[in-house]
Amino acid sequence: MHHTFVRSLLLCFTLFSTAALAEGTVARAQFASEVLDREPIDELADVIKVEYGEIQRVYFYTDLRDMQGSQVIHLWKLDGEVQAEVPFDIGGDRWRVWSSKRLMPGFDGTWSVDIVKDGVVLESRSFDYVDEW
Repeated sequence: MHHTFVRSLLLCFTLFSTAALAEGTVARAQFASEVLDREPIDELADVIKVEYGEIQRVYFYTDLRDMQGSQVIHLWKLDGEVQAEVPFDIGGDRWRVWSSKRLMPGFDGTWSVDIVKDGVVLESRSFDYVDEW
């Protein structure tokens, strides 16, 4: 009886550990002004200032690990309101994806991107976009 209980307990622990590993991780997440050769060329500050009337493209880059076969969404928000949903099908153990948003005059406020998998927010990053007069 005792051995059966211990085996059951070990089986539960093993299944839980495997499920936790299958969730995957976000190795990197950052805003950049450009992505070249699947890598961001820089990391933007928490406040992005642009002269009034200019258009700024901002990229959101993520390096995902151990999520093969699942789907991840970049959920772009402005002051908490969803502006865009960009889905990605993950095709490998290490998968790098990025999406971008053209920020135009009048789009100032707090921008954020949630990394969402199976309805769960894995991570979130944000920046303030400011038009300078």
